Amino acid sequence: MKKAGSIHGSKKAVIAALLCNFGIAIFKLIAALFSGSSSMLAESYHSFSDTLNQVLLLYGLKRSSKMPDERHRFGYGKEQFFWSFMVAIILFGIAGTLSIREGYHKLLNPEPLSHIGLVYLAIAVAIVFESYALSIAVKNIKKEMRNEQHRNIIEGVKHSKDPVTLTVLFEDSLALIGLLIAVVAITLVHFTGILIIDAIASILIGLLLMVFALLLAFETKKLLVGEAVTPLKRRKILKAINSFHEVKKIISLKTMHLSTDEVLITVEINYKDDLIVDELEKVNDRIEKKIKEILPKARIYMEAENK
Repeated sequence: MKKAGSIHGSKKAVIAALLCNFGIAIFKLIAALFSGSSSMLAESYHSFSDTLNQVLLLYGLKRSSKMPDERHRFGYGKEQFFWSFMVAIILFGIAGTLSIREGYHKLLNPEPLSHIGLVYLAIAVAIVFESYALSIAVKNIKKEMRNEQHRNIIEGVKHSKDPVTLTVLFEDSLALIGLLIAVVAITLVHFTGILIIDAIASILIGLLLMVFALLLAFETKKLLVGEAVTPLKRRKILKAINSFHEVKKIISLKTMHLSTDEVLITVEINYKDDLIVDELEKVNDRIEKKIKEILPKARIYMEAENK
């Protein structure tokens, strides 16, 4: 049930972002075509890219829920990680490149802006909807932070095991920054008449897209390669195993996330010497039950060692 709840929360954040980004993208594009603003056009590229990204994230969520089969004994949970990584590549390659190209073109061929009121309206509407989508992602991250006792949002992002919510958080945060850059640039152009400011803003938005994409790719890569549980979860697992008097020493504990909630756990334990086979099996069952109180979706493999 915990996994279903987590997926539901991530899916809600993605759907909210998808609906918001598609509507915003159309609005931005109309405003860009009427005004001739390159920064506004860059923002429309950004929103269309984000819309495609949400579709990929939803596809990843659907794929990750597939049951294990003959070729994938541990299931498809890592599909979430892969598609989040693909989103980072698209954000970097498509949205960033198009924004920089548009800015460079307008830098060489500056054009006066028109219909400024329409641009401001598009930006205002975008800020409202982007803020709403971002608030859902922030809510999910804060919930994870409370559960893991993270001290701040930076630590929460660094140790997050939910790449879908993390992606929405990155995208919508960047979207708001891009909108602020666009509104400042357009306002400066309107009052100063210096047309290249709008082109520079477009290039800056493109560069920011690429920087955020690289940060997102780096965070997702850790999960894709195989990241361990958080330090708090590890301490809880060790404490749970050591609480059994039959355990003399924990030789090794290895963990790896197979999905946001599902974790592979292998543990080598040195038991007390006087345990017989039947007693050992009962202790293992009790240890497994205790670990699953911490991680209900854990796949646990225990091995007794004489060291």
